[in-house]
Amino acid sequence: MKMFKDTVIKIYSTPDPDSYIKSIDADIQPFSKSIVFEDGYQIDITRRLFCDTDDSITEDSYVEFANNKYKVMEIKKWDDYMDVCLYKLRRQV
Repeated sequence: MKMFKDTVIKIYSTPDPDSYIKSIDADIQPFSKSIVFEDGYQIDITRRLFCDTDDSITEDSYVEFANNKYKVMEIKKWDDYMDVCLYKLRRQV
């Protein structure tokens, strides 16, 4: 897949800035999807990240770019890249 990789993202293990893992180049795209949980709680996914396969990004990870932090919500791994759905944190840590 042809990616622009025009955004540097920082990867964290928690929302805390001290949990920084590393930075990588990625392609960030606007996206619209809602995830509804059993209790009726709903979160809106507003961004999608495309990057080379990287084991440091998991569904427990957080990423930061453009001075905003996001929770990784869903990852689709393909042969040579990842498609990652992101939820923007309401409270920026």
